[in-house]
Amino acid sequence: MAVFTLTVQILLILFGQKRKSSHNLKLRIAVWCAYLTADSVATVALGVLSSKLGDVKERNGGRIGDNDKLLAFWSPLLLLLLGGPDTITSYSLEDNALWLRHCLGLVVQTSATSYIIFMAWTRSYLSYLSSVMALVGIVKYGERVWALWMASNDKLKQSMLALPDPSPNYPRFMDEYTLKQAEGYYVMADEVIEDQVPEGIYSSGDDPARVIDSEDIGTAFRLLQMFKRLFVELILSHDERNASKSIFKAIGNDHQKAFRIVEIELGFIYDLLHTKAMVLDTKWGLRLRLFTFSTTLLVLVLFSWAKKSHLSRVDLSITYLLLAAIVFFETYSILMLISSDWCDVWLRKHNKTRVFGRAVTFMRLPRQPRWSHSIGQFSLLSFCSKERPLVCGNVLEFLTIREKLEKYHYTLHEDMSNEMRDWIFRHVKEDLLYVEKNDAPVRTDIHESLATLLKGYGLAQAEWATEGDFDKVVLTWHIATELSYYSDQEEGQSESELPHFRAGKLLSRYMFYLLVMYPSMLPSGIGEIRLRDTFAEALKFFEDHQVPSSEPNGKPNWWIKNQVINRGKRNEMSSYLQRASRMLLEVNTEVPPSKVKGGKSKSVLFDGCRIVAEIRQREIRIKWETIAKLWVKILMYAASQCRGDRHAGQLRRGGELLTHVWLLMAHFGLTDHFQMTQGQAIAKLILK
Repeated sequence: MAVFTLTVQILLILFGQKRKSSHNLKLRIAVWCAYLTADSVATVALGVLSSKLGDVKERNGGRIGDNDKLLAFWSPLLLLLLGGPDTITSYSLEDNALWLRHCLGLVVQTSATSYIIFMAWTRSYLSYLSSVMALVGIVKYGERVWALWMASNDKLKQSMLALPDPSPNYPRFMDEYTLKQAEGYYVMADEVIEDQVPEGIYSSGDDPARVIDSEDIGTAFRLLQMFKRLFVELILSHDERNASKSIFKAIGNDHQKAFRIVEIELGFIYDLLHTKAMVLDTKWGLRLRLFTFSTTLLVLVLFSWAKKSHLSRVDLSITYLLLAAIVFFETYSILMLISSDWCDVWLRKHNKTRVFGRAVTFMRLPRQPRWSHSIGQFSLLSFCSKERPLVCGNVLEFLTIREKLEKYHYTLHEDMSNEMRDWIFRHVKEDLLYVEKNDAPVRTDIHESLATLLKGYGLAQAEWATEGDFDKVVLTWHIATELSYYSDQEEGQSESELPHFRAGKLLSRYMFYLLVMYPSMLPSGIGEIRLRDTFAEALKFFEDHQVPSSEPNGKPNWWIKNQVINRGKRNEMSSYLQRASRMLLEVNTEVPPSKVKGGKSKSVLFDGCRIVAEIRQREIRIKWETIAKLWVKILMYAASQCRGDRHAGQLRRGGELLTHVWLLMAHFGLTDHFQMTQGQAIAKLILK
């Protein structure tokens, strides 16, 4: 159990931090299993140790042998391992709310460890070393509880609130006002507005647009001090909005720099929520880390010097393994801290860059990505036509997990390109220019915005498709985009020839991916019902109308698909989806589907086909530019409507493009989080 606990801790320290930059499901499952088993196995191991030592004392009349004393020495080492690595203190946001339960666990496990040490206590070096390591274990476990408490929603929100402001003394001011009136003066009350510069923002002499990574980290950290409140649903002031806008305006059209600052901020947020960053970012945290490292190293050295020839070789080897691994954990944690963005912030804050810069650079580990730099993709056409069928589908159906696994099976990820960042950044700035030019509020009516877009490109006949719930708009336009993509591809169009061809497809599949996998991030509605009905209609359609085979040997359809997969020919698979798309487009949609089906079924499969029939005559470049712009507007609207805690919850899954767009829009003041004015009015009396 001790060795297994150690193995689990190695998994956590190596892979706990990687999940913020990876969408790999296997990695998340491995971290989840390791996180859940780490505490339980160590707890059981302490119980077994206590029971074993009690039996030994009972058999030997209260005496304990030297080898049993060595086993008792394992108890504080297990307590230390219960403190967990610095790279992961919580698996999800819900774990932070359980800090009180972990605090009780600290008390119980400390009591168990103290009991084991007391049972094996003699005036030997092992007893003294056990006491020292027990203190280190309490510190490590206490750090974990401290980090969970600091990251819990209530404490996090409380730490971000400003001190209560009782306002100037109104009764005293009015007493003076009344007294002057009684003396015969003509009294007027005037006010002087005190402008306040938000704490941590650049002064006029600073240049926020320097393209230096450390400068970007400094900028992101300063912005973080204000905008981290968005993740706990707190509002900001107009002064903070203006300060942020000035920084991002100074960036100009450098979309890479803008997105880099946002991803650094989100990296900080992940560290605050799921690691010991808030503990280590304090003076006491750094002192405790120095204490635990030096003490553990000293115990390893002292234990190596002691005489141990009479002890069991197996138990002795495990003891050395535990001590060496703990020293390695401490060393690795320090190197990870030095390699993090928090170290850059500390060096800049204390003006130590020139003094320690070279040493820090030499000791740093390779910098880890701050997020996955990819976007999820889910295609309704691919899913419903069973393009890539699951193996052992009947068994999975019997176990009632087929539907869930199929969704993961058909989820793909595409790299986030600079062209996509540029495309999104330009539209965010366009919205900013519209708001500033017209002195108008932020546009929140997505239906009106999409209808205006279609009219502007001469596609008013499809305006009906912008009405209804948000999930209906996403689902309908996704179907239309998929069918347009494959029909145009079949006619010889390629992504390289049309600049917006790929962008429209990627954003369409990304929004549909969110609708399928994470509907809680999108505006509420009946999305799940509409999605199930649409899936059911599409599956029935493809069952009733088999995709025509291009194979001359008359093999069944499922055999053709499996052969395509086995041969790995993506062009043949694309041809298969083109045939499926053609079959859907051959259905006559002159009569609106709602008039035929009524309102019971919420499927919009043929509403998407109807859109394609209405816009396919439009010039292809204009059509795809319209589709790509439409999806950018849908993306921006969804980002602005998603709650901050939902965005924070996705950081442990590799991050979402939606979260990056949301924070970018917030920095430009394009969300509804700015509702306070911050300047304090100083009243004065004018006597005449």
